[in-house]
Amino acid sequence: MIMPGLSPSAARWWRERGEPHALSALVALALSLPPLALLDIITPHVAARAALALAWVAGLLLSSHLPALLRREGRRVIVLVSVLAAALAAALNLGVMTPAASAADGLAFKSAPRISQESFTAILQRAGSPAAAEGATIYTAITSYGLDPAVALAFFQHESSFCQAGACANGDLHNWGMLRRAVKPERAAGSSGGFVRYASWEDGIRDWCELILFRYVNRGMETVEKVVPIYAPSSDNNAPSAYINTIRRVVASWSGRRFEPAPDLHTYTGSLDQALVSETFGSAGITYHPNWAFHTFMLEQARAGKPLGAPMDDSRIVTVGDKKFAVQVFAQDTLYTPMADDENDTNWSDVRRLSELILTPTTVPDAPTATP
Repeated sequence: MIMPGLSPSAARWWRERGEPHALSALVALALSLPPLALLDIITPHVAARAALALAWVAGLLLSSHLPALLRREGRRVIVLVSVLAAALAAALNLGVMTPAASAADGLAFKSAPRISQESFTAILQRAGSPAAAEGATIYTAITSYGLDPAVALAFFQHESSFCQAGACANGDLHNWGMLRRAVKPERAAGSSGGFVRYASWEDGIRDWCELILFRYVNRGMETVEKVVPIYAPSSDNNAPSAYINTIRRVVASWSGRRFEPAPDLHTYTGSLDQALVSETFGSAGITYHPNWAFHTFMLEQARAGKPLGAPMDDSRIVTVGDKKFAVQVFAQDTLYTPMADDENDTNWSDVRRLSELILTPTTVPDAPTATP
């Protein structure tokens, strides 16, 4: 490729020395990408993008040689057909393969971002998540591993309601996936309630990304459907089928795509009534947590002949006067738990029904106080 406006001597220098050296440098860079990816210096996703950029630059440099090659009409036809075929293949690949995988294919962890950085941060802000202030940093960290931020965000929502509930909120853990052990011990800043505490959200998200990438994806478990039964097994009081479909549902919602339930994943190892409760929650777009107080109480009441009906929404915290209450609405009644001034002192097993409060009107119930 001869630069326009060059003098004859400069053009000759470029042709004889500049262009060969430039192409040699591009080849050297291209050959460096595989070992850099294998050594985890760069991610495979970054390596693929860099290779595409290098190929584009090399094509521009070599394009000046095309006129000499295309003087014969037969060659021009061959090149034209090749370019058209390549363009058609690229269009089909981008138009058909890029959209979200079908239910049968599974939801891949490694993917081009399904949501933008702005949407990612906005979701955290709307939820009131303590991680919202570092949304841009967290998003960049996730994409640096080649993982999809939407899938990572769905796990964060499922595990701790964006760190607004449970041990994550109570212990200020900065723990994205509620890991019990740090992938890199130097990132751990302690522990609380059996979970790792991280000093920052960036440490927490990088530990989660490396867990997903190195323990699962790089070992052939590249989809949510393959990972969740191991990541959150039913033996730990999880409902993998509901977990998977919750992740699929919210990712589809955030990325503007149609939700497709995962096929053949409605398999349970516990009791039939617990399985049916999980399906009831899932049909309402809400995840069933067998070890959560409201959900345990709901099943116990149903077994006692006092059903609450299907859940209408996730649990949340409301303030009445100067007191706070955890609340979850069901079709036939509403559950609530008075919260202590220090949330860590709340007796979460103290679950009450709205119907009982109405039958015995009182003032706002007192929250429990800490036991000395």
